[in-house]
Amino acid sequence: MEKHNNGAEVAGGSFRGDIEGLRALAALLVAIFHIWMNKVSGGVDVFFVVSGYLITLSLLRQHEQEGRVRPVIFWAGLARRLLPSALLVIAAVLVGTWLLLPRSLWMSSMKESLAAMFYLENWLLALNSVDYLARDNLPSPVQHYWALSAQGQFYALWPFVIMLALCVSSWLAMSRRRALLLTFAGVFIVSLMFSVMHTAANQTFAYFNTFARVWQFALGGLMAVTPWVAVDRDIRRLMGWLGLAAVISCGFVLDVSLSFPGYAALWPSLGAALVLAAGADTVSGSARALLSARPLLWLGGISYAFYLWHWPVMIFLRATFGELAVAWYGGVAIMLLSLLLAYGTTRLVETPLRAQLGRRSPGFAYAAAVVAVAPLVLVILLWRNDVREMTEDYRVPDIVDATRYPGARALAEADLQHAAADGDIIPEPFMASRDVPKPYREGCHQNLYGTEATPCNYGHADGALTIAVAGSSHATHWVPALDDLAEQRHWRLVSYTKNGCRFTALADESPDNRENSCALWNDNVLEAIEQLEPDFVFTTGTVAATDTRPEHMPEGYVQQWQKLGAMGRKILAVRDTPFMGFHVPTCVDMNGADSPLCSRPRDAALEPALALDQLSRTGEHVHFIDMSNYFCTVDICPAVAGNILIYKDKSHISTVYMKSLSSFLAQAIDRAMQPRTDRRLAERHETTLGL
Repeated sequence: MEKHNNGAEVAGGSFRGDIEGLRALAALLVAIFHIWMNKVSGGVDVFFVVSGYLITLSLLRQHEQEGRVRPVIFWAGLARRLLPSALLVIAAVLVGTWLLLPRSLWMSSMKESLAAMFYLENWLLALNSVDYLARDNLPSPVQHYWALSAQGQFYALWPFVIMLALCVSSWLAMSRRRALLLTFAGVFIVSLMFSVMHTAANQTFAYFNTFARVWQFALGGLMAVTPWVAVDRDIRRLMGWLGLAAVISCGFVLDVSLSFPGYAALWPSLGAALVLAAGADTVSGSARALLSARPLLWLGGISYAFYLWHWPVMIFLRATFGELAVAWYGGVAIMLLSLLLAYGTTRLVETPLRAQLGRRSPGFAYAAAVVAVAPLVLVILLWRNDVREMTEDYRVPDIVDATRYPGARALAEADLQHAAADGDIIPEPFMASRDVPKPYREGCHQNLYGTEATPCNYGHADGALTIAVAGSSHATHWVPALDDLAEQRHWRLVSYTKNGCRFTALADESPDNRENSCALWNDNVLEAIEQLEPDFVFTTGTVAATDTRPEHMPEGYVQQWQKLGAMGRKILAVRDTPFMGFHVPTCVDMNGADSPLCSRPRDAALEPALALDQLSRTGEHVHFIDMSNYFCTVDICPAVAGNILIYKDKSHISTVYMKSLSSFLAQAIDRAMQPRTDRRLAERHETTLGL
């Protein structure tokens, strides 16, 4: 994605049109998969290999010409080539964020723009991947800068790797090529091993981790110092076509976003390496001729700027035109506008500034970079301060006027929903992320790696009834309603909850069983419950429908309930709340509470034919609670009910809304506590009455 030397100029000044074409192809794949397929293609991995190849040749040429590697001069050259376009796009993103994006995205866009300027965006995204609740946030317009950040960190490291290899060559009286090959191979093996292990343990963090990506750059370095021209031409011709096929097919065959950068990333990386090796010189009938076609050469020349522009253009057009931007013609508009901006940026900004700065000293280039970055940093800091003041002044109310904000009652009473439709929404969509249950604020909700059964205590220590809450964040968001009931009814409430970990006997059913933490945590919770001896254990009884799987009752849940039954404990198994599949506060902020874009069909979020009689195999000690009618109407699951925002992200319920349904939850718990035969009679009676 980034330019080195003049396009694809390699050692000795020769021009590699196939490299320019390969870079163009990678940029096209990245954009096409982002725009039309909503996934990643492996094109970035191709960029990493190509960058490793070109940067290695650039540093070795510097060593040949000047007798040593000079990192300060090398970095100044990179700043001249890369910063003008990168900073221009960031400036445009800040303006576009202010004009076009909802306030709920301002802070993340500013924070990531700041990280992008200092080539730290990949680490910010990696840390956000660990923040369980932050993972539901929509992408910022500079999220794609994570790849540039990983490259920038590689550029900071690689000169010293080459210097080390050259020193080894001198110390051991070894040829330079052999020393470079051994050094690059060592980096490749160590980084690849780390990548495979880290991806298996924590894929979301590993995806952005530079050290899990260095092997891809090292692979490019290996291609740069290996004499591929000695390989038979027929073999190299086959290598080129196989490599090209691997690069193109990767995104269609592999789910890159869920499997990379471990061993699966070898697919596009080795494909790019084969293309680089095959095109060492001209071979008739090779892939080099195709990649050197004039249209690809033209696109290769602007591929860096095209990569920079395509993502923010896509985000802003989708924010402005909604569904229209997702249609095929919307995608075409994104592509054409990105190409136009890329051409203008390359022609009017990048090329002239690179020529001007190229005639100046490295010190001048660094000074120019500081002068260019400083105003952007100042704007971001001042803007963030204003937003912070707004957020600090906002308080999610603990007690609300039930007349103005009926919440769940509006779904129970259709006339009430209509009457409340004109009121202000709480929590304010811009502030919804601040509306979290007490366990998060009090630090007793376990993180993704925690294993201890840390209790949160509410209600009355000498309560007439003790209820333990156990489960993931989808169990935690019931705590506000249960807390209200515990206070009103003189109950004792103790919660044991953890991010990404369901209360299940089969820990692999949990979405985030990091380092086997869910299995250990579940064991500890069972032990804590055995010691607590609660009257009931409140937990989720199903997993809501997603795009890939319908609502279901995991087998691990049933096994866990059987263990509790053996202890003499009773279970209140609540049906899971709907998974909306999009960031609800942002949708409401952009489109309004009544927009059909911000609701989901009920039969898509909840299984219409859910066999609740599955509970018959779980034993009489399990009592099922279905609160779905307080989250969905007969047809849809809305974003707002009774002037209260139901969701604080894609699937977690706002505290205010949970409190609004506490009385209905009390009724459901009372019914669940009845003997099962009496409860079935009551349910039949409610069905007859149309309730």
